[in-house]
Amino acid sequence: MIAAVLLAAGESSRMGEPKQLLDWQGRKLVTAQSEALLAAGCRPLVVVLGAHAARVRPHVPDHPGVQIVTNHAWRSGRASSIRAGARAVPSEVEAVVVVSVDQPTSASVVERLAETLSASDAEIVVPRYGDRNGHPPMFAAGLVAELREVSERGEGLREIRRGHADGTIFVDMDDPMVTLNLNTPEAYRRAVSLL
Repeated sequence: MIAAVLLAAGESSRMGEPKQLLDWQGRKLVTAQSEALLAAGCRPLVVVLGAHAARVRPHVPDHPGVQIVTNHAWRSGRASSIRAGARAVPSEVEAVVVVSVDQPTSASVVERLAETLSASDAEIVVPRYGDRNGHPPMFAAGLVAELREVSERGEGLREIRRGHADGTIFVDMDDPMVTLNLNTPEAYRRAVSLL
């Protein structure tokens, strides 16, 4: 059982509008990301909302595998959303993939990560395109406790990645989307052109 935590709590100040609600192939970005994770078989899918929660919530799929968590401390940083999402992940999962709503992924990418993790003794698997590390990272079950305690001071997921560098496998992908970050209107326009 692979769980997913979809981080969708940010304010999107650099974008100038909620990134969660950007159009992505005819759907809202939060909808498209959720559907990709569900299509990859992720259960549960924990969607973490915060800023704009009331506007974003109606666009989260109504699905029995989806759980919505509201992070009221979203202003304190991304680590607070990772903690909130990880704490909602059941302890019996085999792994958890942590996805930022503004870093588009696909079911096929998540499936490749899951296959790699299950066929190895890796603790973390990370997609890579060319010479660039991408996203989303997938963490083995043994790291869920660490995900529940990440901090801004420790740089969130970076701290876990550094601490388990020897247990990390990189998976080469032929999809440049794994390196995208939709942080600004310009980045969003470039991403849409790639589609």
